[in-house]
Amino acid sequence: MSSNNDQKRNWQSDVEKALNVVTIILTVILIICISIETFEDKLSQGRSIYLTIQFWICGYFLLDFLILFLLAKNRRRFFWRYFVVIFLSIPYLYIFEYFSIDFSHEVTYLLRFVPVLRGGAALVVLTRIVVRNSITSLFISYIVIFFSLIYSQTLIFYIFEVGVNKQVKDYYDVLWWAAMMVTTVGSDIIAQTPIGKVSATTLAVIGMTTFPIFTVYITSVIQRMNQADEKVPVAQKDN
Repeated sequence: MSSNNDQKRNWQSDVEKALNVVTIILTVILIICISIETFEDKLSQGRSIYLTIQFWICGYFLLDFLILFLLAKNRRRFFWRYFVVIFLSIPYLYIFEYFSIDFSHEVTYLLRFVPVLRGGAALVVLTRIVVRNSITSLFISYIVIFFSLIYSQTLIFYIFEVGVNKQVKDYYDVLWWAAMMVTTVGSDIIAQTPIGKVSATTLAVIGMTTFPIFTVYITSVIQRMNQADEKVPVAQKDN
């Protein structure tokens, strides 16, 4: 009986891993689509292929949530713990276009990033399953989310500042701006639009809250190495 339960748990764990891996891959596809349309300036040229891709990927996200919900031991607890994932899996832009609901260019562009947050949630869950050490798992999640947030903010800053801000001539200027802002050094490129100012503040906050985590993790690794070294017998060290 115990063997059957172990096999069932292993099967459920494998299914959960596979679903989260697919979710992360599809999230990367969403980011690539957003990037292509941002740099090619196709955001306002009729129906975007991104909307169709987003629709089908969000459909998978909802199916993924349903499967994990059915596999959960305590379904009520699972639902209330992860119900926010449902809101991150809805293809808002596709729905708004279908019902001819118009929003400003700023809101429409920012809504493209909502399903991307679903990938961040999947990454956290996947690292907790795969990486046994909780500190290492948290660190890996922070690293990936850290760079993902920086990249998304550079896209947002670029799309709203280029053509408005004379200091922003191309995307390379934005990369320099982001590097200076996230390290809290400060950049000579000053945001001109409200969204650009929000992005600048966001990067500063990301830098102030994330870099200390790197320090804590490195300190934790060094402490574990020292503790492991202390446990080694003296005779074994001499050999």
